[in-house]
Amino acid sequence: MKNKVLIGVIVVFIGVVGISMSIRPLYRGPISDHFDGSRFYYKETNTILDMVKWLREMETVPWPDWIEDPPQPKPEESVGKGELKITFINHATVLIQMDSINILTDPIWSERAGPISWLGTKRVRAPGIAFEELPKIDVVLISHDHYDHLDLRTLNKLIEEHDPQILVGLGVKSVIGSRRSSNITELDWWQDYSLPANEMKFTFVPARHSSGRFILGGNRTLWGGFVIEGSEGNVYFAGDTAYDEFLHLIKERFEDFRLTILPIGSYEKRWYMMNQHMNPDDAVKAHLLLESNQSAGMHFATFIEHPEQTIDAHEKDLAEALKKYNLTEEKFWILSFGEGRYVP
Repeated sequence: MKNKVLIGVIVVFIGVVGISMSIRPLYRGPISDHFDGSRFYYKETNTILDMVKWLREMETVPWPDWIEDPPQPKPEESVGKGELKITFINHATVLIQMDSINILTDPIWSERAGPISWLGTKRVRAPGIAFEELPKIDVVLISHDHYDHLDLRTLNKLIEEHDPQILVGLGVKSVIGSRRSSNITELDWWQDYSLPANEMKFTFVPARHSSGRFILGGNRTLWGGFVIEGSEGNVYFAGDTAYDEFLHLIKERFEDFRLTILPIGSYEKRWYMMNQHMNPDDAVKAHLLLESNQSAGMHFATFIEHPEQTIDAHEKDLAEALKKYNLTEEKFWILSFGEGRYVP
């Protein structure tokens, strides 16, 4: 009986916190073409009624309870000027090593993607690289505040052990808590940040997605991707996004994409997800539009979020898309969990 009461108190507490978090403003600033004074937006988006319909129609397919991936070599401490290496860790967490700088995207090592350790979507495989095997991390890029991309437990550990520069969208510092680190910089779309002791520049670029850590009160922080300008070409980390016209704007502003890191999972049902996530066909179109030298996939086969496609559907659908657009598999990698490769 006591356990039931305790669980009830915890649930009520989480509900109260969720409602208060959904009401309070997370960003205050001037109105723009993607901020109306209280919420951020990009074209039309799914409504609460759309979400209800999607949940009602959801037809999940079985995923394995656990996958044991083969061990991979520990990443290098760094790479030299002009070199570029990526290591796929899990979900949207990628280690980018270029020009002697180590960059980590959307880091998550937690067992679940959720507000507390025992609540949230569960992972089906371990991160491909153990946290303790990471090299010194210089920069952390956070694409948006959804739990599977902004994991505070992992971020706190990174701050404690690496003290990196953290780049986020407008309003996200409020979610993280400015007292956690003095090295958090918020960016609007098209704003950039340059490392003080390095020529490397990071630009926060648009994406078609959404934000929010609760069902209510979404889009109070800004989401996006990042373009990293290195000495020998640019890297584009798309974050979570659907395919849309903003890619043309990115192409107009930046050239020489040595690498594009694009999402290729969690894309069904299509009528709902087409405003949120690329599917493999979209990702290949983005690769072609950006005239990328090399692409790599991410955001797949890690968490049981809404499995309406099999755990390996992204592999099959990507193979079909590459064949459709007359591209070889060498131009668009799907790395194993923990696998690292140098980018030509």
